[in-house]
Amino acid sequence: MTSSSQPKKVFLQVGFRSPEQEGSLRTIEIFGIPGEKLKRDDYVVTDKSKSFFDDLIVRKLFRKSRFLTDCDFEYLKIWLYNLDVDDSKRGYDVPKLDERDLKIKSSVSSSKLEYIYVLDNGLSGNDHTLWKRTVKDLFTPLFIGFVAPPTAPEEVANNPLFKLVESFTDPLRDSLDPYGKIKQNLFFNALIIQID
Repeated sequence: MTSSSQPKKVFLQVGFRSPEQEGSLRTIEIFGIPGEKLKRDDYVVTDKSKSFFDDLIVRKLFRKSRFLTDCDFEYLKIWLYNLDVDDSKRGYDVPKLDERDLKIKSSVSSSKLEYIYVLDNGLSGNDHTLWKRTVKDLFTPLFIGFVAPPTAPEEVANNPLFKLVESFTDPLRDSLDPYGKIKQNLFFNALIIQID
């Protein structure tokens, strides 16, 4: 087997700057976005991928942070994380998690995003309590954005009649949720967030 039989997976980072003048949150960087190969060894993040993360994570966080009076976060690093993938097979480095990190479980049962981990900030007492509340208020609304549209069972999906009907309904479904197919095939199920 040659090394060219398995395409190389490259994961990239993308930075986003807040377009808003209000609020302290200015920059969000997302790590672990699959790159698409151009010529030679050049890789890029597609516009569709950028839009997906901008719409479902970045804009929501910039907007929400402006309305949280106790949110003084300026910079976020977010790693896309799959709980079911061993670190040695991930393809990129992520921070190590421990018991001091805040673990937020999704309260939306159908969300493809199951957990958000926020790295420990070293605060204690009332400062930690306030930080924890602000973190939950800021990040918990992200879960609802990762609810994928339902998929048909395999027996039905392979039926020629179903495929014909689906060809007519796909444009409508795509207009209702332009990221539906991406959410159905999501390659991560958690986020790891570092606040600076």
